[in-house]
Amino acid sequence: MEMLKKNEIRKLIKEQRQGLDSATEHLWNETICRKLLDLLEIRQAFCVYCYASFHGEAGTWKFIEALLTQGKYIAVPKVKGKQLEFYAISGKKDLEEGVMGIMEPKSTCLKIYDPEAPVIVPGVAFDKEGNRLGYGGGYYDRFFEREPSHPRLAIAYDFQLLDRIPAEPYDKRVDRIITPKGLDRGIFL
Repeated sequence: MEMLKKNEIRKLIKEQRQGLDSATEHLWNETICRKLLDLLEIRQAFCVYCYASFHGEAGTWKFIEALLTQGKYIAVPKVKGKQLEFYAISGKKDLEEGVMGIMEPKSTCLKIYDPEAPVIVPGVAFDKEGNRLGYGGGYYDRFFEREPSHPRLAIAYDFQLLDRIPAEPYDKRVDRIITPKGLDRGIFL
């Protein structure tokens, strides 16, 4: 089978995410949250960089709330020009709509710099080599180029994990992909 093009994959995955029923989505998000909380990288972290999920993405809110309850710092990305910067939040009240309708930290939030913090990376699709297909802006690729030491942890629903996706030389792979049923360990070199 010929490899699908990036926009074809985005369309296909978006349709599958829209077709999820809320009970399944809730169950999958609970499972992902539990798996994330069990990871050594997360348990040992002082701060975790995490995206604010929206539009059917693998859910991060339960995970964020659990980490805040544990007293950890949570930093959420904000788009500044062509770059991502991360800011500490203490809950949803610290967020407002930003670029492309994505929830971002308000201007009153504290900018965080922790080059070793694990990053929960969003994506449309991933493959078994750790390649990531994002939304096309290249923000996370540029961020990891600038700050390469972060552990990169992707979360996704199982249908978002494909055998192979198109990847460019500048695309940054993830170290680990966590899904409800499938892959939950890093196998990428």
